[in-house]
Amino acid sequence: RQAAAAKVRQMRSLKEQIQLDRVVFLNPKESGEEMLVDGLPCYGQWDEEYMPVQQFFGSSMDVLGVNTVERLLFVMPQKANEPFYLPVPEQVLEIDGEHWTVRDAAPEAGITKLTLYRNES
Repeated sequence: RQAAAAKVRQMRSLKEQIQLDRVVFLNPKESGEEMLVDGLPCYGQWDEEYMPVQQFFGSSMDVLGVNTVERLLFVMPQKANEPFYLPVPEQVLEIDGEHWTVRDAAPEAGITKLTLYRNES
């Protein structure tokens, strides 16, 4: 009984576990990469599986030969206690020299989830 009680005390909530795992998840040697987000050194991970729903017909943008690229990026500052401001929709961010517009931004256990887009021809 005492061993079972000790084990329960050691269990963490999902939020606590994510907080502990975030450094591992974005370890640049493992899966993340170092990047600059508006001049702030960050660790980031692009979600390569993210496939937004797109409207292919009926858009005047298609006629003009402009394609909207949308991607999902998870970022956190390189310094653990450095705050990362939460961008607002339609704000333009410079990420490693490329300009992206914020569609959505949400904090998730110390990691910021950014939905970004830009137009390409």
